[in-house]
Amino acid sequence: MNVRLSLHKYKQTLGVFGLLLAVLAFSAALSPESFSASHLLNMVRQAAPLGIAAIAQTLVLLVAGIDLSVGATISLVNILAASMMMGQNGNIGMAVAVSLGVSCLIGLINGVLITRVRIPPFLVTLAMSMVIQGVYMVYSKGSPKGSIAPGFRYLSDGWLGPVPVSALIWIAVWALFAFLLYKTVWGRKVYATGGNPMTSLLSGIRTNRMIILMYTLCSLLAGAAGLLLSAYIGVASVGVGNTYTLNTVAAAVIGGTAFSGGKGGLAGTFAGVLIMILLQSLLTMLNVPEAGKFISQGLIIAIMVAINQRRK
Repeated sequence: MNVRLSLHKYKQTLGVFGLLLAVLAFSAALSPESFSASHLLNMVRQAAPLGIAAIAQTLVLLVAGIDLSVGATISLVNILAASMMMGQNGNIGMAVAVSLGVSCLIGLINGVLITRVRIPPFLVTLAMSMVIQGVYMVYSKGSPKGSIAPGFRYLSDGWLGPVPVSALIWIAVWALFAFLLYKTVWGRKVYATGGNPMTSLLSGIRTNRMIILMYTLCSLLAGAAGLLLSAYIGVASVGVGNTYTLNTVAAAVIGGTAFSGGKGGLAGTFAGVLIMILLQSLLTMLNVPEAGKFISQGLIIAIMVAINQRRK
């Protein structure tokens, strides 16, 4: 009986991992060489920034929010980090501290505007995204300079035995927040806030503070993803994070996290990120143009939302 209850509870997550296996099988059938261990590990290495950013997006979705400023925050952090490091290892500490500090400030402002001024999350974060883009265009004058320090690039280029360092960072961040969400009172408060905010408030949960915290953590993790992405590309690039907003939403939704809040989790998001990366790789192998990739991602989001709504 307990086994049946457990299977029912995790049915959706198991379904996402089943979909991941199906995509892997299709990829192996289409291109056997792409199924080698070295190729798959390299894909995971490249997916690490998206994986961390998708954790960020999942946190705000769990409290019935959404953050459309994730991509802009990643781009801003990339430009800040490169311009402050200037290729010197001695500048790493200051660049990381400033980048993460600015990221936290962005999330804090988002959370306060949503909870105190009562502006819908969609509008607040969309406006914030536009503000951030304007700020980094003014800061860089449209032509960002600088480069990432060689010592910092180890986070993306380094390997510990057969495993990429960036993958270990992604797994460590995932494990930390998965533990907090699934095994602590704090995690239960997060789900309660998203599932029924009024009941949560009456139960003594400070829902506004919880929402502000989720948006602050979201931007902090987006900043961390921006640093990891910067370590991978090595230079500053305007708009390098633009695609991450849509991709993080898609990964979370594929993983079973609902827009209505209080449902889903990081287990499904982990698989959702891998599915997104594999699908993009498949579309590239099939010579699908960039427009086709955007259409595919949009259709995936619409289909998964429809499935989640039907289950609800």
